[in-house]
Amino acid sequence: MRHLASVAELLREEREGGAGREAGGGRSVLRGPHVVLVGGGGSGAGSGAGSGGTGSGSGSGSDNGSDSDNGSDSGDGSGSGGESGGAPDVDEAARLAELASGGVGCVVGLPAGALPGAVWEFEIGDDGTLVAPRMGLEVSAQLLPADQRAAVVELFAGADEDDAGAAGEGPAFRVDLSDGGRPAVYARLMGPYEILGLEEPEESRSAQLHEALALLLLHREGVHPRVLASALWPKGVTDDVVEALVERLRHWLGIETDGTPRLGTGPDGRLVLRPSVVSDWDVLRTLHHGCTGERGARLAPRLRRRQLADALELARGPLLADRPEGRYGWLAYEVTEAQHPLVVAETGLALAVEHLRVREPEQAVAAVRAALRSAPSDERLWEQLLRTAHATGSQAELGEAVRWVTERSARLHGPERGMPPRTAALLDELAPGRNRGGPA
Repeated sequence: MRHLASVAELLREEREGGAGREAGGGRSVLRGPHVVLVGGGGSGAGSGAGSGGTGSGSGSGSDNGSDSDNGSDSGDGSGSGGESGGAPDVDEAARLAELASGGVGCVVGLPAGALPGAVWEFEIGDDGTLVAPRMGLEVSAQLLPADQRAAVVELFAGADEDDAGAAGEGPAFRVDLSDGGRPAVYARLMGPYEILGLEEPEESRSAQLHEALALLLLHREGVHPRVLASALWPKGVTDDVVEALVERLRHWLGIETDGTPRLGTGPDGRLVLRPSVVSDWDVLRTLHHGCTGERGARLAPRLRRRQLADALELARGPLLADRPEGRYGWLAYEVTEAQHPLVVAETGLALAVEHLRVREPEQAVAAVRAALRSAPSDERLWEQLLRTAHATGSQAELGEAVRWVTERSARLHGPERGMPPRTAALLDELAPGRNRGGPA
């Protein structure tokens, strides 16, 4: 989530990023899906817009302290506010809609008036009442005092500066993919949890050691023993028990050929794994960074396809799919839990595009289906499944894709809600007349 001062700044940033991509250097920081808060001026009524994304939209309120939430997990939507907080013109509104289709949702403050092409409109009165006429909604908005609202905006602005400095840098820990970089310990975290290169520990200690190692593998920067303790023992634990676990874990992981323990302690007290202890998630992120964006554009097409395929092959399913009940509760608060399906989906989408480019639609279908094992709710993959199946020219393949998307949508959203608008429109174009109801 980011904050920008005006629609003009938002569009300027996208144009500059696009120019950088065409010149072979840099990329736009507006890589979806994410949400941009666009500041407006004045007070009084506000309006906002949602544009066809993955079954979602966004809204906006005036700058008198109101806000509204994006309407979907995917965050696709569009709204606007002009250079000095006014409503954008028709051309700017159309450009915002294009951004929405790419996964950039906007929550925009407007002093008054409507946004051209708006799907959602929210009006905030001076008494703190928020009205959404098209939704039949009238609620009391939660208003922040001016000083607190300014502090929140500063938080988003600070996050923007940090993100801009890290744009394009990729993961902090990257795996050595050369023949000489073979890891001593390799953990498979995507799908069922497996560890290669270590003896199986004592059965009574195994589950706890596996969980501690998983936490460390998802935090290559290191984990302080207190954080490890709160994750594994959320109700509390004594220091001697934590110290005993750390020693067992250090003994289990073993030492390098030079005698260095594979589990070290940094100067700040954090427990840090050596680079010889690697997970499939580390490898996937390394490959994804190397073959997407401007780095990927410099690769030979065949090499890029192979690396994308290698990355996608690692994604055997959800993160720690067989996690036992009562353990790994900390995973719900991990950013990796949200990043994992997005990275897998992006990898599958990129590989499908590469296969379509060389007229290999069957392989493109396979790439999308492989990504869907880890990201079954990503509507970008639904749409690409329909496109790739249609490209095969096989009615049977297209029919199977339509059936899968229809049933998945019904399970996720309920048959009464229907399919997301973008997906429904694509289905009408590629397979007119097909049944879009829920599963029988």
